[in-house]
Amino acid sequence: MWDRFSNRSNDRLESLSHSAGICSTMTAHNTTNHAPPASEPRLSRSGRGDDHLWDRSIETMSPAELHDRLEVPRLRRQLIHTFDNSPFWRDRFDTAGITRGDLDNGIDFESFPFTEKRELLLDQVNHPPYGRLPAVSHDDIRRVHRTSGTASRPFFTLLTGRDVETTVEAGARAFWCAGLRPADTVVHCLSYCLWSGGVTDHLCLERTGATVIPYGVGNSRYLLELIQTLKPTAISCTPSYLERLAELLVNEMGVTPASLSLRKGLFGGEPGVSDPNFRSAIERQWGIQAVDANYGMSDVLSIFGSECRYRSGLHFHGAGILLPELIDPSTMHAVPIQGGARGELVLTHLMRQAQPLIRFRTGDVVRILAVGDCHCGRSGFRFAVLGRCDDMIVVKGVNLFPHAFRDVLARFSDRLTGAYRVVLDDQMPRRFVRLRVEVRSSVEDHRRAELARTVERSIRDTLQVQARITWAQEGSLGRNQGKTQLTETAV
Repeated sequence: MWDRFSNRSNDRLESLSHSAGICSTMTAHNTTNHAPPASEPRLSRSGRGDDHLWDRSIETMSPAELHDRLEVPRLRRQLIHTFDNSPFWRDRFDTAGITRGDLDNGIDFESFPFTEKRELLLDQVNHPPYGRLPAVSHDDIRRVHRTSGTASRPFFTLLTGRDVETTVEAGARAFWCAGLRPADTVVHCLSYCLWSGGVTDHLCLERTGATVIPYGVGNSRYLLELIQTLKPTAISCTPSYLERLAELLVNEMGVTPASLSLRKGLFGGEPGVSDPNFRSAIERQWGIQAVDANYGMSDVLSIFGSECRYRSGLHFHGAGILLPELIDPSTMHAVPIQGGARGELVLTHLMRQAQPLIRFRTGDVVRILAVGDCHCGRSGFRFAVLGRCDDMIVVKGVNLFPHAFRDVLARFSDRLTGAYRVVLDDQMPRRFVRLRVEVRSSVEDHRRAELARTVERSIRDTLQVQARITWAQEGSLGRNQGKTQLTETAV
């Protein structure tokens, strides 16, 4: 599909040369933005979306039209901007034998090297603070974020004003798709301390026209009092944080969660809501519609995936902004994006000015649930996140991710809280997996051994792996306001 990318739709390149993409003449000190011509959809909306779609011109575009009108010309300009202005990328292109002339004349995109997070981190370590990756001058930087640390070391992310705009636009598509509307008031409970989930997601929420309460994290009791006073209709947070809030409401305030004003839960930052049992438990307890509304990556694009009202998987909201690929992480070979495909998600920026990433290996393993039109009217593919390549556990030849146990444990919600940790050790190959699981204090001690055997049997029948359960006291594993870690190292 991407062989000799610049030779596809050559007749359109000139007419699109001043589009919302990055111009090939841009230098580190020349970041003038140009309005797109009438032939290309505008990236930013001046008004609000219709009943179902935020930007109909983009979200209903066919894959072929998206490829010819947006992806091909924007990819070409992105690569030229990257080559001309980023020392990091110029060195990588030189190593790969890619010249500036190759970019002008067309080259097989699959000949470009993959990029891994460790390379970006090493670049910032060797050339502090921001490395040699930036492709604009410091004068053009408008914001600095820090990733939440999926890798061992956080990564500093830079954004120009235009980068912020493209990020917010993608986020608005996602939240509108998830059901947020101007009539809503949403309390935003993600960290504003350097993490893009705070201020950037706040702006995405605001872009939909909704009223946003910028709460952040900390002092959960006051948050609940504020919800009782201001009566917001929606909450934006990690799904596990609701467990902490429910404990406070019931045990300390004597309030039933469903009695609050909340009717929509916009969740992200960790898996969970995609599990039907976990989702239904939240909806029953809180009386809300729980939506997987916020999938993204700080170093790529803060939000580019969310569900629609049909809950048929995460819609890809990066159309025209990101170029997605799938690869088999063990062979690095391409996997076609089609229904049922599974692979590691690889992303390339199409419009990034400050820190353009090319063929970036995200580490997230996804499954393509469907391609083509959804009942909601959107034409992009839908996907589910299975886990991270580096989190995959292999037990007697069976590959699974830590969150796979959540669904099984949810079947015992009358006796288990749902909190657990996968305990990892150095014993290879693994014959079984060790779990620490919170048991409710109401379960009598003499019944716990039999309960452990029952849960282990259910895990074996469902996941085809042997498990060994160790009980943890109710509340001992903690509930984070940010991402909840599902693994721990054996001591």
